[in-house]
Amino acid sequence: MGAPGTLHDHPRIRCHCIIGSFQGGSMSKTIPQASKRSRAWIWLIVIGPILSVVGLITGFASSGAACRSVVGPKEGLVKSYGTLQGMGGGERTCESVMDAVAVPTWTFIVLGLVLFLTGIIVRSATRKRAYVAGEQRPTKPGVNRRSILQGAVAFFATALAGAAPAYANGNVRYVSASGSDSNPGSVTAPWRTLAKVRSAMASGDLQRGSTVLFKRGDDFYGSIHMPSLIGSSGTLTIGAYGEGARPRLLGYKVSKAAWTQYSGNIWKLNIAANSGQYSGNTSEASTNVGFLKAAGMIHGRKRWAISELAADWEFFSDSTYVYVRLGVNPGAGVAISVQRDLLRLASHTTVQDLYLGGTGAHGVTTGGKNVVIQRNEIEWIGGSALSGTTRYGNGVELYVGAARVMIRENVIRQTYDVALSAQGTGTAGWTDITWESNRLENCNMSLELWGKGGGTGFLRCRFINNTCIDAGYSWAALIRSDRDGKGTHLLTYSMEVPVDVEITGNSFLGARDNYTRNSGDRQIPAGIITHRNTIKLGAGKKIAYGAENPETSEQAAQWQARTGREQASIFAVSY
Repeated sequence: MGAPGTLHDHPRIRCHCIIGSFQGGSMSKTIPQASKRSRAWIWLIVIGPILSVVGLITGFASSGAACRSVVGPKEGLVKSYGTLQGMGGGERTCESVMDAVAVPTWTFIVLGLVLFLTGIIVRSATRKRAYVAGEQRPTKPGVNRRSILQGAVAFFATALAGAAPAYANGNVRYVSASGSDSNPGSVTAPWRTLAKVRSAMASGDLQRGSTVLFKRGDDFYGSIHMPSLIGSSGTLTIGAYGEGARPRLLGYKVSKAAWTQYSGNIWKLNIAANSGQYSGNTSEASTNVGFLKAAGMIHGRKRWAISELAADWEFFSDSTYVYVRLGVNPGAGVAISVQRDLLRLASHTTVQDLYLGGTGAHGVTTGGKNVVIQRNEIEWIGGSALSGTTRYGNGVELYVGAARVMIRENVIRQTYDVALSAQGTGTAGWTDITWESNRLENCNMSLELWGKGGGTGFLRCRFINNTCIDAGYSWAALIRSDRDGKGTHLLTYSMEVPVDVEITGNSFLGARDNYTRNSGDRQIPAGIITHRNTIKLGAGKKIAYGAENPETSEQAAQWQARTGREQASIFAVSY
């Protein structure tokens, strides 16, 4: 091709010069224009691949040795690194770095490809226009340099939108704690509240194919319960933008200095919606308190009458007030969780890169189809009354009808009940559910399965490559009224439906009571296949709950032989 600056050595151009010297006149005047055309497409074809290579180098190398790259394999050292670091700071660092390099990486790659293809197009057009023996070929209508460049710009915009790895949906809205709900929701003029997001979903401004992004490092109080989404194609994505920690969606009502003395050491605060005595989740109507958090400490001893309040930080709530026993005024800043699922997802939804915490109910729930829940951090969940004196609260709960749901790479901690649950009554069942590569820490139980009502039951469900740590050591472990055997990794009961579940490749490390607790005959249901897991329990811990299962952690081989369970799994007495 020749290097830039030596274009007249190109054979075709040299031939034009010779012809022009014999024919003279008009041909010599056309040579500079031909040179410009040739120079244009050569530059495009040379520079395009160089830019793409720069983008690939950036994408493969910039995320760091312990993280996966932007364009490389998604299964990398980040998992091992996250396990060693508790999936906290390490994962956040990786994600932050990858976010920072994603835009320049894909910009270089796509721009390079577009320039290269544009060069090919310009070269083809130039050849058709070239003078042969002093005559110009007729130019086809619409084929000119301006139309080619306009087409290249349009192609570049389309290609970049399609190739960018994050948030490629067309309708994008941004939410920031410093924004305003009267804004258009652009990145420079974002919305402010979850209430605005909910109204946008109801109106169809946010629908399938849309994206709503919360600013990293900001706090947002309230919840999102989705209606059925408008639109016939695409996925609604909820995620994060900017730099820093995950955006926090919090359910807390946060007390002002508005407590009044009820009697003696008992104080009360009006937590009805918009009472003016608290900040945070001000419009939430529920007064069914799950727990209190003050100065970083969780207080979960819920009582069922004011007369039962006997020790500091025990609480009771009615339809208007929360009552707390304490020797001094509780003051401002007490975070009060109440009964409200933080996210209730419709079908065709992806939720990623968020922090969800501070509710007396569930963190995330769905009975929808085509749902992805990934890379979120969920903690401080549950404790509200479900019925009578029964309390509840799971990290992620799947209701009957859930299908094609992927729950992966989340960190779930400190739940009243279970980290991950699929439960309910009905014939629709649970189909193609995958729980993969999550880290479940200090939840009362790790995985819960139960179903009634017949129908399809559990079909093609897989719990794989998860790390489950310290089941039964949650904030609620010692205040539950139903503690017997509930500090367990695997819980099944009322299993009255078909079961097709595989549990494999997981690490179950430490438990207050046992590895598994099952109702009925106290055995893991036949349709649940458990194999190739790592199970480490402390000395003397029961492998399975109930007198029917006498084996302790030291007798794992006997339990395996008797039950036929956990073939090729590794047991250890440790932790």
